[in-house]
Parts: sequence; C-alpha cells; structure tokens
Amino acid sequence: MGIRYFALPVPAQLVTIARINPRAFLSDQHFWETWSDPPDRPEGLDLDKAWRDLQQLLGGMDSEPMRDAYELVRGEVTHYGYGWIPYDRVLSAEEVLKVASDLAVADLARLYQEYTPQVSPDWAAIMDGRRDYVESYLEAARKFTTELAGMGLGLIYSIG
Repeated sequence: MGIRYFALPVPAQLVTIARINPRAFLSDQHFWETWSDPPDRPEGLDLDKAWRDLQQLLGGMDSEPMRDAYELVRGEVTHYGYGWIPYDRVLSAEEVLKVASDLAVADLARLYQEYTPQVSPDWAAIMDGRRDYVESYLEAARKFTTELAGMGLGLIYSIG
C-alpha cells in the first residue's frame, strides 16, 4: 500500500497525445492489449517505493543541478483529505535517451556518498539500510530506459 511508481512505454508518435490525456494511456487496457506482446513491446517499470530514494539521490543537492536521470522520478502527488491525486508525466523519446544515458553512468555508491553527509545521521542510516533494495530498482530503471531508448520510444509514468 502507499504511494508507488510505475512507468509504461509510449510510441513516439503518441507522446503528444499522452501529454494531453495521460490517464487515458495509464488506464486504457484496450490500448495495451492491442499493442504487440513482448518482446516487441517492452514491459513496464515498477519502482515500488524506491522512487523516493532515487528522487533524493538523483535530485542533486541545493548547490548542484539535477541529473538528467532525475526526470524519470520527478514529481509529487497532491494530497487531499484521506488520499492523493497521482502525479503523471510523459517523457519524449529524446528525454528517455538522456535519462538512459545518465543512468548508464550513475554510480549508486557515489550518489550515497554525496547525499548522506547532507542529511541527519539517522536518515543516512535508514537510507543506507535500503541500499540493496534501491540498487535493484536502479538496475531495472537502467534496463527499461535503455530498451526504450534503443527502440525510440517515450514513456509515461505515474507516482501515486
């Protein structure tokens, strides 16, 4: 339960339409059923709850610019009452290529080394305890974006 992250491929020619109505792409089961089966259509990406750690690690500190890979996890849900409105975003094929290129060279150990001195020792210890979990999802994100970039596809993701 809780706020999670998932991403799906979007054909490059449909990126503009997906930006106009992202929910149609995220909830239209018919669209996914009529698109060819894997391996012609890549599977989706589920970052579970590791998206938050990746946001913090890829977002850069106040004095540093955000990495290109941050675009894969940018965004926050909108809270209301007892729930939230998901944050949906579409990346073009060009943006996916930038993300994939950055993720290919992202060194998780270095990211932790740069990030943890900026937070409390307690929070640094919590994040360090999740390092293997985050590494597995970072690797999944690398594979997903590399595959999409190689096929010239965009993507749509939802945090919610």
